[in-house]
Amino acid sequence: MISKEDARLLYNLHSQIETTQTIISDLEEFVKQQGEKVPDIIDKNYNTYGSISIDIPYFESGKFSKRGARVYNISYNAAMRVLKNHIRNLKKQVKALSDRLEKGDNND
Repeated sequence: MISKEDARLLYNLHSQIETTQTIISDLEEFVKQQGEKVPDIIDKNYNTYGSISIDIPYFESGKFSKRGARVYNISYNAAMRVLKNHIRNLKKQVKALSDRLEKGDNND
C-alpha cells in the first residue's frame, strides 16, 4: 500500500506540473495575442505591471531565511526556459518516486 506521505508527494508533484503547464500556455497565448512581442511592463515611473519575477531566498546559518529578494522584469524567453526546465525536473521526480513505489519500497 502507498503511504500517505508518498501519495501527498505524488499529488503535489502532479499539481505543480499542471499549474506550470497552465502558466506556460497562458504566457504563450498572451505573447501570441501581442503579435509575438512582449509589451513593456515598467512604466515611466518605474511601476511594474505583469512583470515576471523570481523570488530568491536568503540563507542564514545554513537555513532558509524569512528574508529574501525579488528580481523583476525577467525576460519572457528566460522565464519560459526556467518553467519548462522546472516541468522536466518535476517529471523526473514523479518517475523516480513511481519506480520506487512499483518496486514496493514505500517507506512505511
